[in-house]
Amino acid sequence: MKFRFIALLSLLLPFTAVSAYAQEAGLAERRAIAAYAKDVWPASEKSIQEAAGFPVAIELNLNSLALPGYADSYTNADYLQNTVIEPVIRSFKAIAADDMGKAALQEKLKSVTILYDEKTAPASNYADGLTFEDGKLTINWKPFSNAGDIEPRTKALTTLLESKL
Repeated sequence: MKFRFIALLSLLLPFTAVSAYAQEAGLAERRAIAAYAKDVWPASEKSIQEAAGFPVAIELNLNSLALPGYADSYTNADYLQNTVIEPVIRSFKAIAADDMGKAALQEKLKSVTILYDEKTAPASNYADGLTFEDGKLTINWKPFSNAGDIEPRTKALTTLLESKL
């Protein structure tokens, strides 16, 4: 009996596994996020790199950012621009405002990953959605949420980076 249960469980596990980010994008979302990545993201990426003062590697985790039911919203400024991109730009500009900051950022920041993990992204304590380890900055903030919180997000990111640079 015990063997049958384990065998049955092993057959079911592959079908019950949840994605790493707990949401599954449909075709409309995958198409819309691909269009965003092609048409909108390059200018945002360039703005982030200009604010940093060097071509830092940036990974935009499209699968995690494509939220079900929001395909029509991806190009809306409140989806990613105000919730993630603008705070990053402002933070990098503040840090790179002088030669010491520019040098520290370029020396220590190796890459940036932008993603959304529903299980761990904070609702408003934005510092909890940030990590900076071994030169890798990871930003885990929910898109299209509290879009007016540009300054609190910027402050959380700037505070983290300044403490690690």
